[in-house]
Amino acid sequence: MCEQCGTRAAEWDEEQGGDRYAYVSTTVRCVGCELIATEQDQVPDGPDGYGVRIGLVPREQHHHQQ
Repeated sequence: MCEQCGTRAAEWDEEQGGDRYAYVSTTVRCVGCELIATEQDQVPDGPDGYGVRIGLVPREQHHHQQ
């Protein structure tokens, strides 16, 4: 199984009963991933940004942590 797309090679291989056009692509926007990407753009390049990882926490939980 492909770790990135989740399909198996046999699903695409006609000799194994698959179909070269077994799937069609679709575009999905995840607002959470969008927010993470936006925040990641703010992480400095170089040593100051090494090891910085952006995650999400529920807003209510964040307010209780402050």
